[in-house]
Amino acid sequence: MGLTVSIYLDANALIEAVEHEEMAGLDFIRQQSLEGLRFITSELTWAEISIKPLKERDTALSDLYEELIFGGRLMTSIAVDRSVLRKSVEVRAWLGGKLPDTIHVASAIVTECRLVVSSDRRLRIPHGIERISLMDLMREKTAP
Repeated sequence: MGLTVSIYLDANALIEAVEHEEMAGLDFIRQQSLEGLRFITSELTWAEISIKPLKERDTALSDLYEELIFGGRLMTSIAVDRSVLRKSVEVRAWLGGKLPDTIHVASAIVTECRLVVSSDRRLRIPHGIERISLMDLMREKTAP
């Protein structure tokens, strides 16, 4: 049996997957899930990405985000619990950064993800974890 690779998606990566390029990123996530990649995000992601659909009264987009994050078919969402918050404090103490960013990084650490998909180049990532944009990941995984 092969080793399952876990990849963390932050809020901007999920927005990019759903709202850009005719959902090519979401199609990619679906395909990679079928091929054994495990996508993980934080419940914080839902709170961050739900603002725009609520303001615009876009219930279809809101429902899609909720299904993606909490439906459990394409990705696993983890709670912002005490272990995540404790790790977030450590990340913030050693690397700095904003609290939401450190919660995302801590969530990746707690779930043993070695790859964080984010277009935020200012995201402070500890040694042993790599940040990659969704488009770069798509290019890397589909290259011959």
